Amino acid sequence: IPTFFFMDMMGVNLNFLSLLALGLVAGVLVDDAIVVIENIVRHMRMGKTAYQASIDAADEIGLAVVATTFSIVAVFLPVGLMPGISGQFFKNFGFTVVISVLISLAVARMITPLIAAYFLEHHGEEKHGEGWLMDRYMALLSWALDTRRARAYAQGGGIGRRIAAKFLDHRVWMMGFGLLAFIATIVLLATMPQQFEPNQDNDFSRINIEMVPGTTVKQTEVVTDRVAALINAQPEVETAMENIREGNARIFITLKPDRKRSSIQFERDLAPQLANFPDARVSFASQQGGFGTGRDISVMLNGSDPKLLEETAAKLAEQMKTLPEVVAPRVNADMQRPELIIKPRLDLAAQLGVTTQSLSQTIRIATLGDIDQNSAKFSLSDRQVPIRVMLPESSRRDLSTIENLPVQTTSGTSVPLSRVAEISFGAGPTSIQRYAQQRRIFVGADLAKNAVKGPVMNKIKNLPIMQNLPQGITNEAVGNDKWQQELIVNFIIAVASGVMLVFAVLVLLYKRFISPLVNMSSLTLAPLGGLLFLLMLGQPITMPVYIGLLMLLGIVSKNSILLIDFALEEMMRGVPKFDAIMEAGHKRAQPIAMTTVAMVAGMIPTAISLTGDGAWRSPMGITVIGGLILSTLLTLIIVPAGFSLADGAEKRVGPWLRRRLLTYDAPTSQPSGVLPAE
Repeated sequence: IPTFFFMDMMGVNLNFLSLLALGLVAGVLVDDAIVVIENIVRHMRMGKTAYQASIDAADEIGLAVVATTFSIVAVFLPVGLMPGISGQFFKNFGFTVVISVLISLAVARMITPLIAAYFLEHHGEEKHGEGWLMDRYMALLSWALDTRRARAYAQGGGIGRRIAAKFLDHRVWMMGFGLLAFIATIVLLATMPQQFEPNQDNDFSRINIEMVPGTTVKQTEVVTDRVAALINAQPEVETAMENIREGNARIFITLKPDRKRSSIQFERDLAPQLANFPDARVSFASQQGGFGTGRDISVMLNGSDPKLLEETAAKLAEQMKTLPEVVAPRVNADMQRPELIIKPRLDLAAQLGVTTQSLSQTIRIATLGDIDQNSAKFSLSDRQVPIRVMLPESSRRDLSTIENLPVQTTSGTSVPLSRVAEISFGAGPTSIQRYAQQRRIFVGADLAKNAVKGPVMNKIKNLPIMQNLPQGITNEAVGNDKWQQELIVNFIIAVASGVMLVFAVLVLLYKRFISPLVNMSSLTLAPLGGLLFLLMLGQPITMPVYIGLLMLLGIVSKNSILLIDFALEEMMRGVPKFDAIMEAGHKRAQPIAMTTVAMVAGMIPTAISLTGDGAWRSPMGITVIGGLILSTLLTLIIVPAGFSLADGAEKRVGPWLRRRLLTYDAPTSQPSGVLPAE
């Protein structure tokens, strides 16, 4: 409820992204309370009263809870400030998460200990965090921290033997596993199919029909009826409404709710049949906007030479036909429409007394009709309707009728139009489209069944004509392709900014440099599980997946902070490093597992998406669930090993850097006695 208040103050309304953020963050919100209550219960099982246990546990876990919360804030605050089209999506999501976790922190630090102090019952001393599963984990953690073989091999040897001994250190093996996980993540991000938005299962679809310029409404209606007959024959179609104009038409389709095929399957199954209609461009309107052609694929070429541009586009369309993932590629250039070309014979017109005004008036009245100011008016009760007079369509198509049109002369007589002008039929473009002050042309196509746009666009870019474009012809990303490039760049900037902010927060809290670096290394373990789950389910990387990866970065950093914070506290009390890390694993494994289970449970309804279209929700939930499960398992083993190595390096390198970089030395007292003579 407080989140809604602050969302309203920041201008964030309730939309599918902000509601999705609230659904995804539900598991995160209980994490802080779980950690605090688990720690209070642990202190109560040590024999303390509920009141004293709440005070001690809240004080012990307080820094870790603050650090984990602000790590999530540091990750999502740059996301909420992302620019561009993708930033409009991430803004609502990022700000909602930031507000929610900050309120969760306030509840966990103030209200949760208060309630626990007065409502929990003390049952005396009991065992906490024991069981066969914990025993297995502690044995695995002890093996991961084992350095006995390395130390035994390095004894009595030279520098080469000591370096070779490092490869017998189990901690180095763990870091190697972490490096392999990071490399696998990079490979998956580079090779998995990607697209800007996921394919959605909509209840509505639309077909665009474009006829040859000059086609009459009757001819357009005939083609539209044939297309509508094909659509109505499909079992998934409930209604199909036609909207017919001169030269173009649209068919608005409503699909049945209980259909067997999804809307995207329905469209891609019918796309090849729609491409077979002669003398018309018939295609489904793309779900993702389809900038330029309105189809799934739009490749834009631009240049200053129109003829070379058309030749290049034709070659590209032919080469695209060799790709099985591409359906019905064609050039979407400006169509040529029939024109009536009249070239005045100015010298002869002047001799016959024909003025330019009378010549243009004759042509205008015969073809387009006179202007409204000169037309007769039909008077109604509330307005006047201009009466436009022009030649019938059959006469406008008859060259002899146009040639014999009378043209008024200055002497009051008339001469036929053919005497003072050359009349012929020709063709010209309906419009001229430009991009960056250059002529542009599009090559459009539909996607085949089960094809993903990202890999298909990569194949198109690798075609011979695209690899060797003629001089003066360029290709630029437009529409969703441009937005996807913008998304990747903004995502990298946001993640880099979030990581640096998390590092800054941890350095300020711990007053150390190396330990926060271990927390940062744990972030590389976050995406792998989610990407593997997507790969197994055959889903591409889309914008919801990137949002899920961002959430994973914040959650995984929470787990590593809980481990390292406890280990640092134990070491400050004088506990040896190995024992401190083992104790941190023993005391923090249970709350980490509890928060992971809570988060996964909160994600399951989102991932399953039993009601409605889960195109946006499901990939995000799958990414978070897969990433949480695998990253938690890796974090519990790799982070303690990395911390053990980093702490040893800090103790060795720190004094060396201090002696060489710091110029300040503490004053030392001079011994009493005679000072040496100068």
